[in-house]
Amino acid sequence: MPIEFDDAVADKLVKVLEAGDDVLRGQSQFRSGAAERASEGFEGNYGVLFKVAVGTEKQDRVKLARVLYDLAQEIKEAKLKAQEERARLEELASWRVREAEREQRRQTDAFGDSFTAGVDSFFDPRPSEVPVAAPSVSASFSAQQRLRTAARGRPGKSSADPVKLRSFVSQGGASNIDLDTELSSVRNAWSAFTGSCGWVRVGSTSFVAGFQQLLNENRLDVDWIDGVAAAFEAAGGGSLSNTALDLSATAVNPLSDEALLEALSTLSAEEIELLFGAFPVLQRRLEFMDPVAIYEWWQGMNPLEGAEGPFSDQQTLLLEGFAVLFGNLEGLPYGARDYANRAALDAALEEVKAEIARLEALGEKTTVLETQLAALENIKLAAKANTKDAPRFLISLTQDQPPLAAVSIGDLDKATSVAYAIPGMGTDTTGMTGWTNAAQNLYSMLPEGSAVVAWIGYETPPMPSLGDPDFGVLDSKRAIAGGNNLAAALRGLAAVRGGSMPQLDIVAHSYGTTTAAVALTQPGVNVKNFITLGSAGLPDSITKASQLNAEKVYSGHARDRLMIDPDSGDQWAWIGRDFSSDHKVDPMHPAFGGRPFGVDTGGDAGDPVVGHDPLIKNGGGYFSQDTESLRNVVRAIKGETADITEYVPLGPTQMQEAQMGLGQHGW
Repeated sequence: MPIEFDDAVADKLVKVLEAGDDVLRGQSQFRSGAAERASEGFEGNYGVLFKVAVGTEKQDRVKLARVLYDLAQEIKEAKLKAQEERARLEELASWRVREAEREQRRQTDAFGDSFTAGVDSFFDPRPSEVPVAAPSVSASFSAQQRLRTAARGRPGKSSADPVKLRSFVSQGGASNIDLDTELSSVRNAWSAFTGSCGWVRVGSTSFVAGFQQLLNENRLDVDWIDGVAAAFEAAGGGSLSNTALDLSATAVNPLSDEALLEALSTLSAEEIELLFGAFPVLQRRLEFMDPVAIYEWWQGMNPLEGAEGPFSDQQTLLLEGFAVLFGNLEGLPYGARDYANRAALDAALEEVKAEIARLEALGEKTTVLETQLAALENIKLAAKANTKDAPRFLISLTQDQPPLAAVSIGDLDKATSVAYAIPGMGTDTTGMTGWTNAAQNLYSMLPEGSAVVAWIGYETPPMPSLGDPDFGVLDSKRAIAGGNNLAAALRGLAAVRGGSMPQLDIVAHSYGTTTAAVALTQPGVNVKNFITLGSAGLPDSITKASQLNAEKVYSGHARDRLMIDPDSGDQWAWIGRDFSSDHKVDPMHPAFGGRPFGVDTGGDAGDPVVGHDPLIKNGGGYFSQDTESLRNVVRAIKGETADITEYVPLGPTQMQEAQMGLGQHGW
């Protein structure tokens, strides 16, 4: 039986191993030259770390080269042994054929032939039947991990020439490409050898994994020094704290949220500015952190007692230099967010106006930019309080088109009661003043110390029309996205207020009730009152008020009517409840377990709601002044539940009476 050993495959492996050995050793000159150049002027802890990393890389690379060379020699020896065993087997097989012939002659031939066969056997002895021992090959190697951060307790500073560091990055990257090619060849050749040379015994063979480790460490070195170079470039050369350099390498040496915030707290304002500018990933890390941790970090940078101004130099620089980030960062006090967002708003207005002027000069269309400008100007107007009104705060402002935004009437950092007003279908920031006016109407009826947030923090579904046949209002996709945004905002408030958490309520209108219901199923979100007005329906998964993280649920909506019906009533909400794909739950239904209240009773109860909109020109919107609807909302928030008017269904409209029997809505 032949042995399993393919000479050609073995030869290929030897060739690949020897080539890998040559490449590994041949890189010494190029790597050493680049490292020496980078080391010129590389002083401080980071200079030492770099030199140690370079030395470790060289040590491992030479060691791996030797491992590949030794393995190649073992494969050559194995090939010789395989050839020896094949020769033995061939000789034995040939002898057996000859011996069989002689035996046949002995059995059948005359005496003379038997004698001749015996003589032949004497001069043709049996070859060895002892197999050549199968050789064993092995090749073990593992790369050392390299330290790339300054040790704790050794703050210090380091300096380097970023141009020289870049030369190392360039050479290191090129060398790593060559190593990757060699690793691929070695891996494939070794796999082929073990698959077709099974006669050879294989011992420890960690060299392929070790080769990958070496390449990974070398790549990390390149990324590390690339980040360090970027930090020094942003600083214009000179020196940087070791902590700042540690943060520049977060992609290579990930830090926990706690460690990252702790490190940021030790940096100067200038270093934070350059790091955030050079490494946007650090900004993104903050966006996803626990708002409680963000709040504590921010408080740690507060100005000393008696200092001028509400913010420290460090805080001011962050708010002005990274207004978009810090204006929307949950966990920051709202006064700080307002400061940042107003700066971002002014900058955005200037930018859009300049771009419109540029395009107009070129004769190009500016439709999209005009819409953006209208939204920004509307937000600016909404955030401006009259001298006799409560102060207003721009607590969020995104860069979407149109932007998302939220205006607080009253100070969220101090308010004892906070209500979030959540809009529905067809609301965006081109109408920010309208939704803020609705919130102002609510605010004006609440006790002193309250705050109401006009929150347009999600992309609401448009009102379907021939020009925009978007029926997103009939599914929950935008509600889910908006609900997650709202939940994050409410958790941010809880983080900022902590032990002095105010009473928190949600007043939602139309599709906003769908959105708010999603938020109220999220962890860490709890409100005292959830009040729905003209609900387009809650998600089908929420069948009971008890499933919501709200102590009490109140609901009101006007009678249903068709859009063509001239009588009073809500012409839109029922369409969402009746025809949506996944938010049909009516919070007014007795089985839901909330408390319905009147909005169109009439008489002394207050002005009746006559349409779906939150505000209607001549009165009668859900948030219009003097309406039964708004009065009941205020009573619920103030806890004056005995004064809430009961829901008594209004009779059918004249059109519905004329069409009785055609359906509950009169068609």
